Amino acid sequence: MLIALFALGLCADVLAQEKQEFPRISLCGPGGGKNPVNPDEFIILVIEGPNLFYDTNPIPGADAVGFVNKLLKTKGVSYIGVYTREGTKFGQVVQALDVLRKTDAKNIGVSMTELPMGRDP
Repeated sequence: MLIALFALGLCADVLAQEKQEFPRISLCGPGGGKNPVNPDEFIILVIEGPNLFYDTNPIPGADAVGFVNKLLKTKGVSYIGVYTREGTKFGQVVQALDVLRKTDAKNIGVSMTELPMGRDP
């Protein structure tokens, strides 16, 4: 009886877990791509400190997922390109990517090159 109870508990736990699909995250190096992607096929976001920026404007943190989903839908794309601003800490990048994983994006490309202060992608 104890084994049956254990098996029931294990099955309930497995069935209760939702299978969530997250976008694939890729690290992108500078240049050298044989097939460059047209900038009209993705949106570009910048991580600067604890904030995400789109087109030099901060994205509201409370509804960042909804804001990015609306951008993706408006532009008709499913790819997000992410740059980090010089001086952004690793933990801040991880937090921003964790937020972006909850969006409707299919792929997220993270540039391995930091943007200097004052320079836009």
